[in-house]
Amino acid sequence: MTVKKRFFLSLGMLVFSLSLLVITTVSWLTQTLEHSVIVEVGFVDVSIEVFFFDETTQVTTSASEVVVGPGVTKPGVYLVNIVENSSVDFFDDFRVHIEVLSNVPTYLRVKIYEQLTLTYTNLEGVVTELSIINDEYMPFNFETDNWYDNRLIDNYIYYKEPVQREDALTAMILDLIDSAPAPGDFTIYSPGYSLQIAFGIEAVQASGGPQNVWGLSVPPWNTVLVPASWEVE
Repeated sequence: MTVKKRFFLSLGMLVFSLSLLVITTVSWLTQTLEHSVIVEVGFVDVSIEVFFFDETTQVTTSASEVVVGPGVTKPGVYLVNIVENSSVDFFDDFRVHIEVLSNVPTYLRVKIYEQLTLTYTNLEGVVTELSIINDEYMPFNFETDNWYDNRLIDNYIYYKEPVQREDALTAMILDLIDSAPAPGDFTIYSPGYSLQIAFGIEAVQASGGPQNVWGLSVPPWNTVLVPASWEVE
């Protein structure tokens, strides 16, 4: 065999070896990718539903945001009628539900912003809105099962149990205000007054969320006689 022939034969063997290396490498990469593990990270998702429900007529009315001008509203701030008990948005009919869509155990807390206002029109037709100082909370009939009112300390109402959605298509519904105040708890105001109300809702993963996000090592309802913790069983 001549030198030239031996050279071409060696070159052919080298190319063949490299092709085997490439095929083997691609095969190894494909096998590695096929065995990758896909992990879905849990999510926290809650929302608040505000509406009016007339227990006599069984009619539900959506809450309306406060109007400040033509086509302009206060986002997330709702108007509650406190002067006319026949109005569809009267105080007694105000309702609040929490919708939980989290797919992991979730703790939540709600902050309520209440503002009494007095609106009047002067002789020149100018409308003026005054904020009225109210030293007491409005007497809504809050649910008490699993809720803890800590507003005197940090302005929040806490749900004491971790919650999550019923299933992938069904949210868990929590009632915060689901009925009218007890008779005599609420007194109608004079004409011109109204209540503007808004909500802030916070939710954290039950495992470590209250401690790391809210900075609470123990639940607010923790007492010496009845110790409590955030631990999820």
